[in-house]
Amino acid sequence: MAPMVAASDYPFRLFLREHCGVQLTYTQMLLSKRFVIDPTFRKAHLDLYETQDMAPDNFVTQPDILLPSQIECLGDDLHHYQQQQQQQQQQQYKRQKSEPLMVQLAGDDVKTVVQSALMIYEHTDGKLAGIDLNCGCPQNIAKKGNYGAFLMERDPELVNEILTALRNNLPSSVAISAKIRLPADDEALKERIPRLLDTGINFLTVHGRTIVENKTKVVGCHVDRIRLAVQTAHKYNPNFPVIANGGMEHYDDVQSVLQSTGASAAMSSEALLETPDLFLKESMDIKTPKEQFHRQLSFAKNYLDICSTVGPPLPGVLGFNKGGSFSVVRGHLFKFLHRYINTDHQDLRDKLAANGVNTMRTLGDLRRLIEELESRYAKLTEDQWNELTSTSPLSSWYRRHRKPDRSVHERYTSVATDTSNNNNNIDDRKREIKDRIAKMKAQKLKRTNEIIPNDKPREKEALSITT
Repeated sequence: MAPMVAASDYPFRLFLREHCGVQLTYTQMLLSKRFVIDPTFRKAHLDLYETQDMAPDNFVTQPDILLPSQIECLGDDLHHYQQQQQQQQQQQYKRQKSEPLMVQLAGDDVKTVVQSALMIYEHTDGKLAGIDLNCGCPQNIAKKGNYGAFLMERDPELVNEILTALRNNLPSSVAISAKIRLPADDEALKERIPRLLDTGINFLTVHGRTIVENKTKVVGCHVDRIRLAVQTAHKYNPNFPVIANGGMEHYDDVQSVLQSTGASAAMSSEALLETPDLFLKESMDIKTPKEQFHRQLSFAKNYLDICSTVGPPLPGVLGFNKGGSFSVVRGHLFKFLHRYINTDHQDLRDKLAANGVNTMRTLGDLRRLIEELESRYAKLTEDQWNELTSTSPLSSWYRRHRKPDRSVHERYTSVATDTSNNNNNIDDRKREIKDRIAKMKAQKLKRTNEIIPNDKPREKEALSITT
């Protein structure tokens, strides 16, 4: 499982290990500077429960002491959680279900990144699998903060200095790794890989897209270039592990990428949020729309049960005191159930989306929503179920930024072909977004006009709709 902000939470990691065959998990990205100087940041983000029996009061949130945001999220499940604590089942559950764990850090200062890594290691009972440096985040916030893929493009030598310092300052039992995106061309890739290996890292994860290929500009994963990264690394060290990341939506995709690239392992991020069993061969046995629906429901139910047993996620960036923990849980359910509420049953979608925060606050609220969705689909005839065959894949959350008619094969095309096709997709997407904004403004204006009496003069600017 890849490191994902507001998604790589402790209950989800346990869920992936118990139900989905995931062998290595990561925390969400932690900003090293904030981590070092801000105790509140640590308490809201750092859930290292796989690696420790108990955390010190003044360092991170203890696994058996809940934040206000977590208590609010539990609601009526608080009694069940307390029973688990009293019976000491939670600690056993953690120790048996959750190792190993990688922590991902981000930063552009050698001393600060190393300091944060040492602080983490000192509070993990020596059971931390490793530290990963984020060299692949393509978001604007990473651009502003000078980390992730932007730091790699701007100052690759600084990246190498940070990795070297991490390797020199942490015990050999703690793996050091980096997660990167593809540079613009193959020559840059062949130059970059050996320098990364020179830092002493233990393994490397390569996301098969460039810094500009994300969100509405997403393209098929460049498997051929991941293969080049693997081949380059193996020229330097034949046994060096490279993990392939990107574009794997199903079990067959995972096997295809591993075979095509020669990578040692596969990592999934967004696809895993919607289809968390994609690493299991048994997932390919799910054929009918009805089976797919009940599989997605089981994901949601099992995840909620784990939240009730070990406590909801730490709030992270989504709110320390109230609402943050629930927002993390709600985000997972939104992705599990997306294709069944995105077009039909939009009233349930609205409850589960961000604007439902005032009406839904607890795990119990989410269970009742699942029960309502299940009861509605139970009324479908076999013909109605069969009609979902063609529509459900198109409303996949994972494919929200992709054209619906793209086949699996098209996700593994060459760089040139994929980029050419994607230019048209981007233009279409921009037009769709502009049309949607225009409609929203028109609806808002209509509501305003209904409230303002007809004889009351309106400002001229209020009639202007721009995109």
